[in-house]
Amino acid sequence: MLSRVALTVGVCAVWSCGGAGVGGTGGGGTGGSDPGPLVDNTQWVPSTGGDEVLGAPPDDAECDTTPMGCPEYPWPDDECVTFDGDSTCVVAYVPECFPPDYTVLAVYTRMRDDRVSLCNWLTLEQPSLRPIRAGDQVEVRTYHSTLTAPDSGVARMSFVVGDELAFDEHIEINPIDGSQFLSTIWTAPKDYPAGTSLLWHVDNHGTNEYLLIEVNIL
Repeated sequence: MLSRVALTVGVCAVWSCGGAGVGGTGGGGTGGSDPGPLVDNTQWVPSTGGDEVLGAPPDDAECDTTPMGCPEYPWPDDECVTFDGDSTCVVAYVPECFPPDYTVLAVYTRMRDDRVSLCNWLTLEQPSLRPIRAGDQVEVRTYHSTLTAPDSGVARMSFVVGDELAFDEHIEINPIDGSQFLSTIWTAPKDYPAGTSLLWHVDNHGTNEYLLIEVNIL
């Protein structure tokens, strides 16, 4: 698991850690008539959709979403999960608690051993919490740890609203570059009702870690 202290310090340094609630409502700017969180990071479920936007998965795509060696499992309903420093948990995705009151979606592509991937292609889905109106600004905030394997590979993190790519980062895997906070502000080209399908996607081979911190209408 990620270093909780290092990441919490980083989140608080980049974005104010106050009153985050479900994924947080940080940021600024002006938007539509219903600003606030667009996602609940405790509600993501695996999805087979999104090929028309994300592209079809490669032949070797796989993701074992069954937690292994996790005394914390099953996760509490509608709540984030706290791992202690001695946790043996190996899991593809989980809503993790970060103080003071952040719930982040963590995706782990780490290996069970040197021969078998835990997760190299994962798409998750949930319905939007609120409507998006044409012209609204939607901020997507993410993080990845130092990407260490495989060298010279490319990782991808994507956030899809309906049929639109709102966030799409292709990251060269280079351990020299270290960890990164990545964010974008997407302007909605049309209206999307509450309940619109939202997708979060990660693909990458190797032992790496990614977070969706929050998605907000500003």
